[in-house]
Amino acid sequence: MITNNILLACLILYQIYSSGVQAQKIVIVGGGVSGLSAANYLCRNDICDITILEAEDRVGGRLYTDTFEGEIVERGAQWMHGIDGNPVYSLISQNYPVIVDDHDEEGSIHRSSGKAVNGEMINLLYDAEGLYDELNEKLMALNNPSTEKNTVLVNAARKLWDDMLNTKPVNLEKAVTDAIFHYTMTQWSMEDGERAQNVSVLAYLYYHYLEGGDVIVPQGYSVLLGLLQRDIPKSCVNLNTEVTKIIWDGPEVTSPGKVNVKYTNNDGTEGQINADHVIVTVSLGVLQKHHRTMLVPSFPKQQAQALDTMRLGIVNKIFMHFEKKFWNDGEFPYRFLWDSDIKKEFREDAHWFTEISQVEIYRENILLVWANNYISTAVLHLPDQEIGRRITMLLRKFMANDMIPFPDNMYVTRWHENKHFLGSYSYIALGETTATQEIARIPLKVNGVPKVLFAGEATDIGRYSTIDGAYRSGIREASRIVKTHSSE
Repeated sequence: MITNNILLACLILYQIYSSGVQAQKIVIVGGGVSGLSAANYLCRNDICDITILEAEDRVGGRLYTDTFEGEIVERGAQWMHGIDGNPVYSLISQNYPVIVDDHDEEGSIHRSSGKAVNGEMINLLYDAEGLYDELNEKLMALNNPSTEKNTVLVNAARKLWDDMLNTKPVNLEKAVTDAIFHYTMTQWSMEDGERAQNVSVLAYLYYHYLEGGDVIVPQGYSVLLGLLQRDIPKSCVNLNTEVTKIIWDGPEVTSPGKVNVKYTNNDGTEGQINADHVIVTVSLGVLQKHHRTMLVPSFPKQQAQALDTMRLGIVNKIFMHFEKKFWNDGEFPYRFLWDSDIKKEFREDAHWFTEISQVEIYRENILLVWANNYISTAVLHLPDQEIGRRITMLLRKFMANDMIPFPDNMYVTRWHENKHFLGSYSYIALGETTATQEIARIPLKVNGVPKVLFAGEATDIGRYSTIDGAYRSGIREASRIVKTHSSE
């Protein structure tokens, strides 16, 4: 038995040193996709002394497949955006069936005034979809696009819209064209994570579009988590554990050359881990709120300023289940065109209605409403059933049917109210450029060695706001650690 133990110890030492990587203790703050991809990469490169500290009672972060009324629903991320060059698509599609969501449902379009919608309105609404490509082409033609960093997206889009209306015969009153433009902007707010009034026009230049369309996973997007955890020992993951301090340099470091990571468990117990490196993968909102107290020493001034310039958007989902369908599937998605004078019919605190651009079918008896920042902050603090009641009243108005029932069950996400997320996904804010992201993600070093590293979708240039951006960011920082300790 003693001989066998000696042989086993020798084998472990041989594997460590023959790989060219010395044993390192790594702490990963956050068990979302970026944290898991970092841990997966490290383990596959013979660095397996890893501890993942996750504040929630589950891994996955903003990737969260759940069930509602017996149906699979995605609380957070719903699509793989693009196929070509998407590592997440490659990983999932090799193991699970996937479906390209072509978003080709025609549905129906209705005006808030109750007036008829004609073919010219419908065609113009679909023409508005081309504003995205037109705006991108215009930006790419600029010699120095960064000069547009303070240009508001809605203003740039409005100019293109007005130009389009002036160059084609449009026999529609301004109230109608304004309603179509408003519809387009509310749709964009779901993609950008924020209303176009607050997004930089550079968002449409910096985002790297991947060909192949949007892809969904019938078994649930969270299958990705299982794939990432295959190479990670189960003992590495610690749930319900919130990091409170990361002491990475200076006199407060209790173990020379180490990073002191302090944490608190759900039961109130506290602990500390002395690590060689720490990868911080918390959401942008959490890092912005806590970095001044969590990091010791704090960020250098320029890096803190860059981080504070970035923004985390808010997009939520309102699922409504009806025991008996009251609709014809062909009517959905049910699109709303809000006439400009409609606000006169609502109280000031009910103007959020006009940010609802459509209601769509999610499952057989489940309707879905997307809630942007404005809707989320205006009404998602209300009880679920009250939200369902208000949206039903809206449907009754548009569908001219007072007999539409209230939903018998509701499921509302509130990512912005969860202290471990504080939002949904990042967007390019006014004043922000790719240099902002590059500065914000610079590792904190001691004697040239990266001690605290930063990952997460907001740090991925070109694929911010996406799951594959989060995935790549984790590998980016994990590979930095591997390269630091690889033999020459």
